[in-house]
Amino acid sequence: MSTMHDVAQRAGVSLKTVSRVVNGEPNVSEQTRRKVDAAIAELDFRPNSVARNLRTGRIDLIGLALPYLSQPYFSSLAEEIMREAERHGLTVLIELTEGDAEAELALVREHGPHLGGLLMYPVGLSDAQALTVARTVPTVFISERAYDAHVDRVAMANREGVRALVGHMVSLGYTRIAALGADHTGRPERAAAHLRLDGYRDGLRDAGLPYLPELVLEVGTPHWNRQEGAAGMRRLIDRDIPFDAVVAFADALALGALHAVQEAGLRVPAEVAVAGFDDTDDARYAHPSLTSVAPGRAQIAREALALLNDRMNGTVDHEPGRLVVADFQLTVRESTLGGMAAWGGA
Repeated sequence: MSTMHDVAQRAGVSLKTVSRVVNGEPNVSEQTRRKVDAAIAELDFRPNSVARNLRTGRIDLIGLALPYLSQPYFSSLAEEIMREAERHGLTVLIELTEGDAEAELALVREHGPHLGGLLMYPVGLSDAQALTVARTVPTVFISERAYDAHVDRVAMANREGVRALVGHMVSLGYTRIAALGADHTGRPERAAAHLRLDGYRDGLRDAGLPYLPELVLEVGTPHWNRQEGAAGMRRLIDRDIPFDAVVAFADALALGALHAVQEAGLRVPAEVAVAGFDDTDDARYAHPSLTSVAPGRAQIAREALALLNDRMNGTVDHEPGRLVVADFQLTVRESTLGGMAAWGGA
């Protein structure tokens, strides 16, 4: 991304002269103005944004660093953030990191000086690296991982949401409830899987049901997708282990599980109930429609932009380290119940 310095260098004029041109100030010769305008066009520079930044002392371009856009949760989150950013008069630059720590750090090194702030869903960053990022550019992490470093973070209610799902299943009479998408490695980057497994345990404990390891299914990749959901479900079916419900830790896994269950000739929800997490559009239009937990994407976007604006404007007195956990909503659909209802939780 070109800077005002680049424009000044290309046009062979001073930084102040570029400032005068982009602000429409007088006392600039027509020849000089044409040179600056030509440099702006060649470098694809945004004079209107820069003029506003010069007046306010703030850069209105923010970064949004996500590991993937192929997963429905991240693509819908990006849409919510872009809508919210527009309300704040901010432009969003989206960068994909594929969950690689070096890519996450490189993004900050390369784009940090040009950004007013950064929203990042970190996967590979260590505590020390997260702190480095936050000290380089005003940053809010959208992350399930609890960093020891003092950084601002917005998270979803992973544990509470899955606990509510299990409770819903139990209330309908299901007692052998499988968990799909678990991770037992303890790796910090798999925090969402760990928290959702904790919620599954909580729900069983609430109902007085035993935790049965044979009903807890890991998937072969950290990417929660339909293929992994179907493969995990087929493994459970092939082992001939009795189960009457499935709580998948993502809608994509649940949709794969739904396919495998129906492929095996089992009726949903008469013989097996299936539920997911994320409440994506696919959940609404699945057949049968999928019960799911909505993690509060719109609230996550609002809270993340509010925290980031505080940092960008310098209106916060205390050090970074604030945590906001979004509310969730459990929406019950045909995959667990014939009718439809919804209720919320914090």
